[in-house]
Amino acid sequence: MPTKLRPPHIPKDDLAWERADEEAEAWEISVNKAQIWRAVGDLILKYKPGKAVELHRPIRGGYNAFYRLEYEDGSSAAMRVPCKGIVRFPEEKVLYEAATMRYISNNTTIPIPKIYHCGTAEENTAGLGPFLIMDYVEHERTMSEALKDPALDPKDDHVLDPDISEEKLEFLYRQMADILLQLFTLEFPRVGSLTQDRDGSFSISGRPLIQNMNSLVEFTSIAPTLLPSQQYSTADEWYSALADMHLSQFVFQRNDAVKDDDEDDARDKYVARQLFRRLASKGQLSSQSESGDASDTTTSPFRLFCEDLRPSNVLIDKDLRVVGVIDWEFVYAAPPQFSSDPPWWLLLTGPENWPGAYVPWMEAYKPRLETFLRALEGVEQKMRTGDETASGLATLPLSQRMRESWESKNWMINYAARSSWAFDFVYWRYLDERFFGPNEDKDHRARLGLLTQQERETMESLVDMKMEQQREASLVTLDHDNAAAQLARFMI
Repeated sequence: MPTKLRPPHIPKDDLAWERADEEAEAWEISVNKAQIWRAVGDLILKYKPGKAVELHRPIRGGYNAFYRLEYEDGSSAAMRVPCKGIVRFPEEKVLYEAATMRYISNNTTIPIPKIYHCGTAEENTAGLGPFLIMDYVEHERTMSEALKDPALDPKDDHVLDPDISEEKLEFLYRQMADILLQLFTLEFPRVGSLTQDRDGSFSISGRPLIQNMNSLVEFTSIAPTLLPSQQYSTADEWYSALADMHLSQFVFQRNDAVKDDDEDDARDKYVARQLFRRLASKGQLSSQSESGDASDTTTSPFRLFCEDLRPSNVLIDKDLRVVGVIDWEFVYAAPPQFSSDPPWWLLLTGPENWPGAYVPWMEAYKPRLETFLRALEGVEQKMRTGDETASGLATLPLSQRMRESWESKNWMINYAARSSWAFDFVYWRYLDERFFGPNEDKDHRARLGLLTQQERETMESLVDMKMEQQREASLVTLDHDNAAAQLARFMI
């Protein structure tokens, strides 16, 4: 029997996606009014006084709307607000991002825009929600624009130029390597998000707010109160929380979570999630994904990890030199394994979006990784020369950790752990046999014997629920009590 073909990622709920887009578009129209523009200008001037000459039209990005106010002296300031309908924890996101930017600015040479004020929704006199007011960084373009294939249509997603010169690539990669290496030297005692107290001190006192959590609320019926709400002392605890979120995603995504009328597809997804949860609870994910010293596997120090740190968020001048790094949302102190994996963005796009998915992506990725690691080794040598005790360099170099992670395919464990929608393909194609032995068809049938009787019964109940949801094709909003009761049926 041939191995079943699986898409590289589960589709997100199309009905939920349409609803979020409609809400975001309605919000964008509602705020594009003269009186709101005037209020935005006044608010920026309150925290960055000067003689203003022009407030540019707002730009809407993936998570934020961006307002730029230009001054008579040629400088500019900006206000950044989370987009309604897309960002589901706006106050937290802004609070953590401001603290992270200030901390990185204070402790590294990474060029971070200066923040003049971090404000709550109540403080925003323009009525746009929580906000950041910061310097606007003058730049020629993003690094992604310098790296992308020039033959692409401007509207296409960026893909690395296949004909880029090795000299240009290494020059740009070296600057990214320097950013990642500086972040890797920062150490924290827990998994969580940075906050800043009124006295200016920083601490990991926020929960780890990640992109996947935002997506869970955006694309499923999960109650936000069921998501992680604490910091974590060990990597194992965090891996378990991530694994639980994968099961939550499958339970609460009502539409497009399962192939049409395919009960076995639902069983595959349930079994994969239950076995992944079991691996996490037994500490097997942290120990297998670790590269470097054994002491790094479960406890502190943890390292700042930014899943969205990529060339499109790095601003460069006409000489290709980095002048600013922006968009620090969803950054948190994570297990060091995450930062020890080779960066996914070397080709500017991830494997699930590459033509042919993972195998051709890895073939194209490998030579670019060699270039990046060579650049990283050069930065490591330079840092050692300047500071022999640089944290993270006194033991196994980051370049070697990344190389080991790539060669052992340990990076796939963390890649699967971070995204509920990319999880299934990676689990069945690359992780299942690694942990549980041969599985010719790469599906749930060979693993049913690993489940308890209660888990098998629960699986069939969940399959019935997913089939019924397919027939209904509706969206439902659940309160905490009803969502908790539904999750409890399957979280065994």
